[in-house]
Amino acid sequence: MWSQVQVLLGAHEETIYYCLVNRIWSDYPFFILLEVFGNTDSGFILSTAIFTGATIIALISSYFYENRIALFPLVSGVSVITFGILTVSFKDPYLFVLKDTVYNGFFFLVLLIGVVKRRGYLQHLFSSLFDLTQKGWYILSFRWMIMFFLLLVSNELVWRMYPLEIWVRYKIIATIATTIFGLYQIFLARDNRNPTASPWGLRIEKLKKKLPQQ
Repeated sequence: MWSQVQVLLGAHEETIYYCLVNRIWSDYPFFILLEVFGNTDSGFILSTAIFTGATIIALISSYFYENRIALFPLVSGVSVITFGILTVSFKDPYLFVLKDTVYNGFFFLVLLIGVVKRRGYLQHLFSSLFDLTQKGWYILSFRWMIMFFLLLVSNELVWRMYPLEIWVRYKIIATIATTIFGLYQIFLARDNRNPTASPWGLRIEKLKKKLPQQ
């Protein structure tokens, strides 16, 4: 019985990774570094430098461990590395703040193109994991398009109108909200799954591969 529970948890590990672990890896450690080194310009730049180095190590480790790097973590990692290097080089904390605008703007535009074409582009990213109807993929893509747009606009407003300390507080709230929003989408998968999918919208093939042979 316990082995089957472990199998079901393992089948959900990619869902958990994208909705939760990716947020933890990409944001929360940075907040911890700011607490350690101080929320000043110098502390922000030092935290960015350490975080950028850790991101490079994480991407390399992920590639050697899984022989691949999923698209979301790859885009997130590349944006951290690029803007992290720029921030440290020019000693300008707001270059790293701009990273969120570029990251959220990129995914917003990609999903917007799909929505205009009445297509759920997230299907190209998660079709190996979820077995959803076309309506389900469209709704999922539309929801994330709105979420990325809200993050894009709010990030621009906060960093342009308020000091860096306020932006850090905003970023913590936005990260928690994004985590909760991402986890909530599992209910959409449950309600818009194909008949061949598991009760939570996962592909049965993934469950069968993990089930022990009787």
